[in-house]
Amino acid sequence: MFSSMGSNIKSKDLPVEKRNVILKAFGKRKETILWKFEEDSLPGKPKNVIIRKWFPQQDILAHPKVKVFWTHGGLLSTTETVYHGVPILATPILGDQATNAQGAKDEGYGLILPYADIDENSLNGMLDELVSNPKYRKNVKTRSKIMRDRKVHPLDEAVYWVEYVIRHNGAKHLRMWYVEMPWYQYYLLDVIFAVFAVICLALYVIKKMCSLCCRRYKKTTSKKMKKN
Repeated sequence: MFSSMGSNIKSKDLPVEKRNVILKAFGKRKETILWKFEEDSLPGKPKNVIIRKWFPQQDILAHPKVKVFWTHGGLLSTTETVYHGVPILATPILGDQATNAQGAKDEGYGLILPYADIDENSLNGMLDELVSNPKYRKNVKTRSKIMRDRKVHPLDEAVYWVEYVIRHNGAKHLRMWYVEMPWYQYYLLDVIFAVFAVICLALYVIKKMCSLCCRRYKKTTSKKMKKN
């Protein structure tokens, strides 16, 4: 099994209580577990857990004996996992991770374990389900075949488009129109300024009208009082 939460989320920053729960769960498993952990030592680490500050993720996922990848559900990690046909246990934290994790669950090749729900039973329960139930590996292998079935190899396609841009002097005809926009238009500052100006003008007119009405009311009231 392989566990990595990417580069933005550090496993070493997990609360001690949560870390100990994970270690207890890992210690009860018979599989060897590779855990991307950003420190040289980890107190209480079971013998079946190997920690490193960095792992060659692609090479590990490509290994035929890897059974499950516990990930945060980032787009790159999810894509690599599907490409290599490994079931996913996702613990989304931020951004698009929840969407990617839900996609893995909906497609039948992954499960979602929310961070708040991580405990010894839930973690091992989901890992057992992913390992013992063949449908997850079958579904992810199907997705992997779909992803790999391309008319042109991705590397060849990348080389083609790089050379295409060079041949056509930067291929300006492919550039999106907003690339040439001034920065203040790109960030809609001109629109915001125009809306702000209209609002200020409207407030100014309302204030002047209220002021005019008040003056007329005072004059009318003053004339009535003089007559009385």
